[in-house]
Amino acid sequence: SVLVTGTVVYPSFAEELPVNGTGDNDTNSTSTEESMIIDDKIEYEITKGEDVMEDEEEMIDENMINDEEMMEDEMPESVLSPLKQIKDGILPENVVCKEGLSLVFKINGQPSCIQTASVEKLVAWGWAQ
Repeated sequence: SVLVTGTVVYPSFAEELPVNGTGDNDTNSTSTEESMIIDDKIEYEITKGEDVMEDEEEMIDENMINDEEMMEDEMPESVLSPLKQIKDGILPENVVCKEGLSLVFKINGQPSCIQTASVEKLVAWGWAQ
């Protein structure tokens, strides 16, 4: 996963603005108004940049979720051997076998996963119950 962070810089930040240095109050008000407009513009640009970053973070989060779901779909569900299942506290009668195998119990009571086609033969030979 990738986390993208950074600062968005807009060219408007580097603009030089004319300042009225004559000391005439009537014309100096234009500078004040311009600086207020610039402040508003900077605030807008910053807010706009934050919105873009939030959108990018949401997209990254959505992609991560999709990647996790895909990984879960791609990973085959693994089934532990009967012995490992019993060591994990599963009762012998609740042992789960992989697809194509059947649960049988040996003469000593130990569970075993056997190919379904072989179960009848093993019972006939006295190997399983």
